[in-house]
Amino acid sequence: MTDLSMVFLVSMIIFTGFSQVLLKVGANKANMKKCNISYVNPYTLIAFSLYVLTTLLTVYALKDIPLNLFYASTSLKFVLILILSKLVLREKIDSSKAFAVLLILVGVMVFNM
Repeated sequence: MTDLSMVFLVSMIIFTGFSQVLLKVGANKANMKKCNISYVNPYTLIAFSLYVLTTLLTVYALKDIPLNLFYASTSLKFVLILILSKLVLREKIDSSKAFAVLLILVGVMVFNM
């Protein structure tokens, strides 16, 4: 495993989190009267661009990172998405969501031991 592949992995997790939040913001900004055109706004276009970049980063990261470690680590995107949804979208974090994120964090730590 190289340092560059780890940078690709971390970048992929971050870009996935931000693209999910941007898609939600874009959907919230959409005008339902013009359904097809309403979803073509800067937020969704940036989110889709980040998805393309994420796909490329995934391919490069998988060259050096074992598949089981890769997918265990990518579950951290759910933690990031929860944090970003709280900060950007002002969504509530209830106890079940907090517990689920705690389980993800513990699972990733145990898997990487």
